[in-house]
Amino acid sequence: MKIISQMPNERVLISIKEDELANILGSYSKYDIKKDFMDQAIKTEMEIDICDIYQKHRLIHSIQNSAEYETARRKLEEMLRALTPIEDKIKTLSKS
Repeated sequence: MKIISQMPNERVLISIKEDELANILGSYSKYDIKKDFMDQAIKTEMEIDICDIYQKHRLIHSIQNSAEYETARRKLEEMLRALTPIEDKIKTLSKS
């Protein structure tokens, strides 16, 4: 991304690569976004609320780092460990 110029009302004009735009929109690369979407975004001069995207990312990050998340993750791991032997027995019985 390259800052091109300062504009009124605390705005900045930027030049951004398609891959960078794809990253902002939550995709890995420009190939993960349909060309029709990119064309339409350009035609309509689509605005992207980067602040909203960032705040949602921070919320997810804080949930992942919280004690409740870690407790839930551990409980799910315990459930998976408990279910694995049962799944193996079900597979064995279904083959019979």
